[in-house]
Amino acid sequence: MATQLLSLGMFGVRLMDRILTAPAVLPHELADDLVDEINYYLPCTHGREQRMLFQLACELHEAMDEAFTRVDGLAARHSTIGLVNALLDQAHDQSRDPQTEP
Repeated sequence: MATQLLSLGMFGVRLMDRILTAPAVLPHELADDLVDEINYYLPCTHGREQRMLFQLACELHEAMDEAFTRVDGLAARHSTIGLVNALLDQAHDQSRDPQTEP
């Protein structure tokens, strides 16, 4: 369920914790919390990881607003983890540099 998030190591664990524990009720509030976490970590990244997380941050608000009306229930939080995993998977594919990676 959380394969993509957990593949990010400690940052993925922190992001998952934020998804599950942030005091957000509305999707844009949770998206704000997640983007804040990404922006805090982004300067520590380089290359593909940086491109992938930047892409995730750009897409979070729209995806959350389309998928949810409220995010204050446990089921919505678990669905959010699935949504973030799907966005990470897409961002991972889009962040590949065709000139340096096969």
